[in-house]
Amino acid sequence: MHITFVTLGMELLGVEYLSSYAKAHGHSTSLAHNPALFNDRFQMQVPWAAKLFDQDDLIVQRILELNPDLLAFSCLTNVFQWSLEIARRVRKQRHVPTIFGGVHPSAVPEYVMGYEEVDFVCEGEGEVPLVEVANALQEGREVAGIANIWTKKDGAIRKPEYVSRFLTDLNALPFPDKELFAPTIPEKYVYRMMTGRGCPYRCTFCFNNFFASLPTEKVTNKQYVRRRSVENCLEELRQGKERYNFSSVEFHDDIFTMDKKWLREFLPRFKAEIGVPWICETHAKFMDDELAQLMKETGCAGAKMGIQSLERQEYKRGVLKRVENEQDIIKTFEAFKKAQLQLDADHILGLPDESDEALDYALEFYCKHTPSRLATFFLTYFPGLEITDRAHAAGDISDEELDEIKQGKLLWYHQVHSSSKKGRSQLRRNAGFMIAFQILPALPRPLRRFVNPKVLARVPMMVPMSRLIMASKMMADWVLDGNFGALMYLRLYAHHIVGRGRNLNRSQAESPRQGSRAGAKSRVAP
Repeated sequence: MHITFVTLGMELLGVEYLSSYAKAHGHSTSLAHNPALFNDRFQMQVPWAAKLFDQDDLIVQRILELNPDLLAFSCLTNVFQWSLEIARRVRKQRHVPTIFGGVHPSAVPEYVMGYEEVDFVCEGEGEVPLVEVANALQEGREVAGIANIWTKKDGAIRKPEYVSRFLTDLNALPFPDKELFAPTIPEKYVYRMMTGRGCPYRCTFCFNNFFASLPTEKVTNKQYVRRRSVENCLEELRQGKERYNFSSVEFHDDIFTMDKKWLREFLPRFKAEIGVPWICETHAKFMDDELAQLMKETGCAGAKMGIQSLERQEYKRGVLKRVENEQDIIKTFEAFKKAQLQLDADHILGLPDESDEALDYALEFYCKHTPSRLATFFLTYFPGLEITDRAHAAGDISDEELDEIKQGKLLWYHQVHSSSKKGRSQLRRNAGFMIAFQILPALPRPLRRFVNPKVLARVPMMVPMSRLIMASKMMADWVLDGNFGALMYLRLYAHHIVGRGRNLNRSQAESPRQGSRAGAKSRVAP
């Protein structure tokens, strides 16, 4: 059985794990990848340039050349409609069974199954269910009855009998299939990996809010936060460095700094055996001076942390389910400052029922305690989340808008509230704070207290200018302090525009039964 994964945007670790697991169980895999230049659904959106570099036609042609037995899509909400369109265009020329998995289909599986182009939906973690589907199709058996898998028969949608528990022994998984995405990334690039899965928190605006609770039927073991052994992680990195000679590592754990005892063992060995810069995600509840110093000594180039709101604590706990307090945030800022480490922070605008005073206080707070970068985002309503369900119940989101969310059409806070005079006024106010927060880290400390969001909101083109200022600050951080995030992003675009990635989907496809297996090092753990 040959499985072709179809992806858009960035390298996906989840797909690499699915591929290596499928290979370990006797199947072959390949990749049809659209880099989505200038419309990557993440940071870069330039519509006219996106049209110039559009590769959808090439993606469809590559899939047809690969001639897969199963077409697999792993979807976030913002790529769901694109995935449907590719599946639809392929089906017009050839009937290939399709399976959709990932966060969006897991949030609304029955809804996704309603599309004609979708044959199966995988709800929850997909390694074992995907292989069982491939085995069933290869042997001519019914797919119905496989845990986690939604199916259809004569147009009727059939729910799986149960959703299986999360994989508990991550050491038993094959290493992610890095060969799958190798043509899509530059040489000596960043190596992305996860040392564990799951988050202990259930923020109402995050996918963990519902994903952690998926195993609800006939399952007693709900262990969601899991971590690989130190030796298992280092072995993956040793093999990866030998094969790819990467220049840096990004740890994609939800909270990399969660277990200090594990880090005390892992990080010194990482420095001695791997010895490249690295970045991670952290949390204010899992950071102190000792840990920040250990990170600095072992090559950390910086970290990212969500703050999201500086509203009163009862609001943060009750509405957002955020557990850190202001002192935790200050302690983390100070720890990174003492260790001379970069810290990028995120803040969400447009949170429901957040007071105007909270933004005024946030500006005052960030003037005193300023991270290396302060990225701001408007709240986005995703399917399956508690914050979305609350907005719908309160009447802020209509039935029609909720249906559009399920379709994968992003619904932003400003789309919901732009219809009223009061809403438009609040949006202008939020825009001023968005600009203020983004430019604060680039200003000398004495000038920060003069930043006025009301004035900034009236300046034409100030929103894109603030983003340019933030991007320039990121590049300056890289030049002066070694923070490599901005450089990696630019290198990826150069790879696809002028490098060898420019012919990613234009060259003749591999043999339909070879996929990306050549040279793979995704070993199976004993």
